[in-house]
Amino acid sequence: MKPPIYDDCERTDLAPQRNAETSFAFFNRAGGSLWRHSRALHQEWADRLREREYADVRAALRSDDAQARSAFLELYLHECLVRGGHEVVIHPELKHTPRRPDFLASRDATRVFIEAIAPGTSLADRAAANRMGALLSTLDQVGDDNFVLMTTSIIEASNSAPAAKLRDRIRKWLTQLDPNSVDTEDLSSETFEQEGWSVTVKAMPIKRNSRSNARRSIGVYAHTAAHFVDDGAKLVAALESKAKRYGQLDAAFVVAVGTASFAEVDEYALNALYGSVSWTLDGLNPGEEITARGVRNRDGYFGSPGAWKNRQVSAVLIVDQLSLHDPTRARVSLWAHPDPLHPLPNEPMFPGVIHEWNGRCTDKREALDARRLLGLTDDWPQGRRWQAD
Repeated sequence: MKPPIYDDCERTDLAPQRNAETSFAFFNRAGGSLWRHSRALHQEWADRLREREYADVRAALRSDDAQARSAFLELYLHECLVRGGHEVVIHPELKHTPRRPDFLASRDATRVFIEAIAPGTSLADRAAANRMGALLSTLDQVGDDNFVLMTTSIIEASNSAPAAKLRDRIRKWLTQLDPNSVDTEDLSSETFEQEGWSVTVKAMPIKRNSRSNARRSIGVYAHTAAHFVDDGAKLVAALESKAKRYGQLDAAFVVAVGTASFAEVDEYALNALYGSVSWTLDGLNPGEEITARGVRNRDGYFGSPGAWKNRQVSAVLIVDQLSLHDPTRARVSLWAHPDPLHPLPNEPMFPGVIHEWNGRCTDKREALDARRLLGLTDDWPQGRRWQAD
């Protein structure tokens, strides 16, 4: 008998996900009536797998968020294919290499290989994120009845943060403040330094009638500076790590990339796959009207007209913002190669939209509806996040 993904226990903890808490830890203890639907869905999807694949997926879902995100992407793709009427072989054998792609999906006379990747962060970045998460988790337990905190600056060190010491110093500082006399236009601020770390916080007074209630201590996270994220470069790097891994396949090949972008997916995907845009000025002679026109460069992953490349990749499937809570909210888009070695079947395989090159940009057509494909009603999941049944 397969062991369940989540523990069989009574769940009474109604708190939101905490700092440094993994997705598994949250879903495993969350007592809100809404979360049981997500847990049941994960179990239903995983139960379709054979015992060996089930054990691997279960272990990944119960691990850190990077492994859980990758495993859930594969589970999502598998469910879409099965519910779409495909016969799915997991890790099919190939004659010319010992390496195995994630899936081979067959329907009628068509065959499609699918490889999934959820680009993660480096070990160093993950270690830094874990140190920061541990610090914030501890600061969230200051537990003052009169104030919540706004973190305005955190300077990190390479060592683990002395979180408990910093928390105790903040507690002591807050006891010296009067919540009834704090100027809300000029909040009290203090910097605490310890063992190479520096934490600057502001004290925000709690309304009088809401004091003495149990709560999280950090009310506003304002310590992270804005920075530019090159999602296109991440997409191309993910493709290059997978596209040639299996050599020349004898059927269509789709690379599915799980992303977590808050940017406009269409713009960065179009530029990354079909080429970035440069602007050319026309009409520079005296008396002529100056106009600007966009010219697509030849730096796209798929190449350019007359010089298409990476033709072994029939299409790129971007699954953005895939949530363990509600996978139907994912932004899914399939980007077809203009001249693939093996074209995809015309009938859609996944939810979302399909982009096809028209010589200048892409035409977009609807694919499948996620809720209809996955067999979920419009009001799924029902229940309350922070209340029990």
